[in-house]
Amino acid sequence: MNATLPDWPGHCFGCSPRNPLGLHLRFERTAEGCRTSHSVSDRHCGIEGIAHGGIVSTLLDETAAWAIILHSGRLGLTTRMGVEFVKPVPTATPLELEAWIVSRDGKRATTRAEIRDGGGAVLAHCAAEWALASAAVVSRMSGLDRSLLAGFFAAAHPSPAD
Repeated sequence: MNATLPDWPGHCFGCSPRNPLGLHLRFERTAEGCRTSHSVSDRHCGIEGIAHGGIVSTLLDETAAWAIILHSGRLGLTTRMGVEFVKPVPTATPLELEAWIVSRDGKRATTRAEIRDGGGAVLAHCAAEWALASAAVVSRMSGLDRSLLAGFFAAAHPSPAD
């Protein structure tokens, strides 16, 4: 993926390389959101060979969150998310994840995200609503250093015009 994007400064299960048990997702900016590739580990199954629904939901949530980070320079806090599990999501198989922003203003955003198999078939998708949080708010909530967060958001969203 895009090596120029910064790492999340905390221990996020979805994206942080500092979380030894995490998914270590890395994203690439797209015109309206972001995308990544991922293969769900067999240890994250619900039943053998099928990804656990909570992991599928996490993949969708994290991908949509990064669409917000990359296009607003703020963190999205999920307020509502509806997931449709269209087909079983296999483990140990390359998957494509993509999310895009449907709408946003200064305080809220709406996103869509989907997981596709290698042939392009949609396996799961979601619609989500978000509250947008600044570095100061995230710092108060998490205890992460405010200047570290501000630097992360500035590096993740270098063009405030989009």
